[in-house]
Amino acid sequence: MILELPRWVADKIVVLGEPSYGTNRVTPVLADGRQMHEVFLAWGREIVKIGTRAVSSPDDLDFRIADIVDVISEVR
Repeated sequence: MILELPRWVADKIVVLGEPSYGTNRVTPVLADGRQMHEVFLAWGREIVKIGTRAVSSPDDLDFRIADIVDVISEVR
C-alpha cells in the first residue's frame, strides 16, 4: 500500500529540494503539536521509512497522515 501525503505537502517538499536521488528526510508536524522525526519520503510524496524502520501500511505509522499540518526539511 502506498502511504501518500496530501498534494499540498508534496508541493512544499518540492520547494525544499531533493537531497538524495528521489528521497527526502522530513519532520511532519501534527495537529496536536507532535513532530515525527526522520520520516523518509520517496519522490516527495510517499512515506517509505521512519528512522530505520520500513513502513508499508497506515498501521505502521505512529500518526495519521490526515493530522499533518506542516512539514520541515531535516536537511540543512
